Formats: sequence, C-alpha cells, structure tokens
Amino acid sequence: MLFSIIDRMLMREVFKTLLVSVSVLLLLILANSLVLLLGQVAAGSISMKVMGVLVGLKVIKLLGFILPPAFFFSILWGLGRMYRDSEMVALNSAGAGLSRLYRVFVLTAIPLALLVAVLVLVVVPQARVYADNLQQQEKKQFRIGGLKPGAFNEFNKGRFMIYVGQADEHGDGLKDVFVRYHLNGEPGILVAKRARLEGLESNNSKYLLLEEGQRYQGVPGKTPFSIADFQHYAIRLPDVAAEATTVSRTALPTAVLMASDDIKLKAELQDRLSAPLSVFALMLLSVPLARSLPRQGVYGRLTIAVIIYAIYMNLLSLAGKWMAKGVTPEWMGIWWVPGLAVMLAVLIVRLDNLSYSPLWRRLKAHFS
Repeated sequence: MLFSIIDRMLMREVFKTLLVSVSVLLLLILANSLVLLLGQVAAGSISMKVMGVLVGLKVIKLLGFILPPAFFFSILWGLGRMYRDSEMVALNSAGAGLSRLYRVFVLTAIPLALLVAVLVLVVVPQARVYADNLQQQEKKQFRIGGLKPGAFNEFNKGRFMIYVGQADEHGDGLKDVFVRYHLNGEPGILVAKRARLEGLESNNSKYLLLEEGQRYQGVPGKTPFSIADFQHYAIRLPDVAAEATTVSRTALPTAVLMASDDIKLKAELQDRLSAPLSVFALMLLSVPLARSLPRQGVYGRLTIAVIIYAIYMNLLSLAGKWMAKGVTPEWMGIWWVPGLAVMLAVLIVRLDNLSYSPLWRRLKAHFS
C-alpha cells in the first residue's frame, strides 16, 4: 500500500488547514476586488460579463500565488500542533521520523506543484488574454446596457455625450434622454422622453431612436441656430475608437517566453517557474521549522517562519527585477532564492539534530 495510516493522518491534518487557509485568503482578497469591480460596473466602465471574467481570472491568479505559502503554513501549523500535543513523540516511537515526514509531504507536494504549474504557466496567461480581448471588444462597441442611469456618459473624448434618466433591466429601453453631439463642427443637443437602441446588421452600425423630443442645433446667440420638435428622430452612434494596446508580459504564452532571447521575458518565465518551485522549497523549510519540544509550543517558531517567508518572497521579487535589469547574471536567474531556502532547511535540520543529540545535551549540562 502506498500510504499507511500514519501517512493518511498526516495528509489529512495538513489538507484540513490548507483548505481553510486558502478559503479564508481567497474570500478576504476577493472581497476587496469585488468592491472595486462593482464600482466600475456601476460607473459603466465594464459590464457584468466582464466583471465575472475578471473575478474568475483573479481567483486563478490568487490560487497560483496562495497555494505555496498556504501549503507551507499548513504543514507548519499541523505539525506544530502535533509536536505540542506530544503526538509526534508517539509517531517517532512508531518509526515516523524526519525522513518519513519528508516522504509524505514530497508525495503531497508533487500534485500540488503540478497544479500550480498548470495555473501559472498555462491557465493564467490564457485567461488574461481572454479578459483583455473581452474588454477591448466592449470598448469598440457602443453598448447602451453599459450606460449608467443618472450620470453623464462620455464617448470619443467628450464629443458625444449621453445622459439617461432611467433604463430598463435590459438596457435598450431608455427614459429622459439627453444627447450632446457635434455635426459638421457645430454642437447639437437632443432631448427626448424615450429612446431605444437599434442596429443594422448590414454595416454593423448602431442607432439611437428617440421619441417625443426637441432638437437644438448650433450655438445659441449665433446664426444659424435652429430649434425643432420631433416625434421620432434617429442618430447614429459613434464608433468608439480602439485604444492602442500593448500585450503585457504576464499575458504572453509560456511558449513565447521560452523561445525569446529578451532578458525581461526570460525573467518573466523564471518568475512563473518560481511558483511551483516554491511549493517544494517552502515545504522543505516547514518540516524542521515545525519541530519543537512537547511543552514548548508552536508560536515561537511560527514567528520565525513568518519572517523567513517574508524574506523569501522579497528576495524572489528582487531577484526577478535584478535579472530583468541585468544586475545579476542571466545564468544566475532567480534559482538561487529557492536554493537558499533548501540550504536553510538543511542547516536547520542539522542544528536540530545536534541540539537533540544526547552528546550535545551532556556537553551542555557539563559546561552549564
């Protein structure tokens, strides 16, 4: 059998904490993001469809970012509790030593690292491209459903403005409509009780059909200036010019990054690869950091673990920037940061083995 009862118990202890920590972190971060996105929807900047896509993208990005530290602290907290409650003493008596712990957590880290790799290398770039394309499509199309009732909505740098008093749930039935536009260099104003949106499939044009209103053309006090009542009036909506966009490095496919000779793109590739590598590096650190005496408690080393994690993440960020700017050689990349974490884990294990050895205790008692 691949996993014994002890192995399954250890995995269950860690996965319970992992599930709780990931869920809490996702809810906390998404709550803030949802407030910002709902504000953009209310302002008419994005639609509900785009908001749903952006929320999904945020969840995917957060999973790739949260899983390595969540796994790290889950092992730390789970094993720390077992050390504190003397459960690890019993497991050590049953033969579950340090090598047994590493075997269990390495087997657990492999699928977790693969999941993180798929997220950061494949899913996140594709989702980023899809979200960017969807936002650009909405910018190209003039969508009445995206207008905010009770506010002025500007298009084409203020040359075309619409105010909508009320709108039905579908967004195509409008009331108390005010339109300001420019025709042949002269300003014009349309005021109507009702309006609706119509489109022509032949040339993909959109028209705003106004009912029961007035039209003011020209500048007041100057000629020519005209005022006219109308029962029905149609005005073509302007085509919103597509803004020049550049594809960010975060949205580029991983295959493009691998084939590029640009140092910045190489730094982006290594930054993505650092996520699955961090799963193993932080896991190797968490096992010795969780070790404590039965009545010593877990909080002392938990504080040390938080400091080590903060230093590790800052070093990762700095390593990527240093590589992109050429401060560090290309061959060095950012691999040295996970390497330092592995070396630190080995050092802590060595020191723990020394401090727990009978010889060290006798020497300490002799000189104390």
